[in-house]
Amino acid sequence: MLRRPDISPIPNRTALRNYFRVFFCKNTPKLIALISLLVLVAYSSSSIDSPAIQNSKVAIMTESKVSATDTGITTEGFAFEVHGKVQGVFFRKYTKQKAHSLHLLGWVKNTPNGTVKGEVVLPAHKKDDTEALKEMRRWLQYVGSPKSRISGVNLTVLMTQDVDNIRKETNSMFEIRRS
Repeated sequence: MLRRPDISPIPNRTALRNYFRVFFCKNTPKLIALISLLVLVAYSSSSIDSPAIQNSKVAIMTESKVSATDTGITTEGFAFEVHGKVQGVFFRKYTKQKAHSLHLLGWVKNTPNGTVKGEVVLPAHKKDDTEALKEMRRWLQYVGSPKSRISGVNLTVLMTQDVDNIRKETNSMFEIRRS
């Protein structure tokens, strides 16, 4: 292969220096904007936030203006389905511990579609202790297990008959069920 003496395959230092001066002087505003955009995207997709901020998603809960005795709906329990990274992070174990600490009854299990679902009810002798249910609801929505990342929670009010069935099935405890 013959080389042409007037074309050098490697540019000399002066040529490179001049090229970069011209490039950076003309494109500085564009580069600053590009770097700012990259930093913003990198920061927003990082997991620097605390778990409470990451897990702060709004839950869906329907409330009725109709009397509970007319509809059979009770405020003594709710069903839930938690979406996000909730399997393989001990979510069920921590849910059971939280329910035990609040003296709640019910169950929790993994689902085939990657969520965790369950039902929580007040014990028969604590029917008026709705604060425990509110605390459990907040825990499911915003806290979860230490390694979980909650992206959403669906909450459903239970019928009186369902609450009674859960009280009978769970034998005064909160349990982890098989999928």
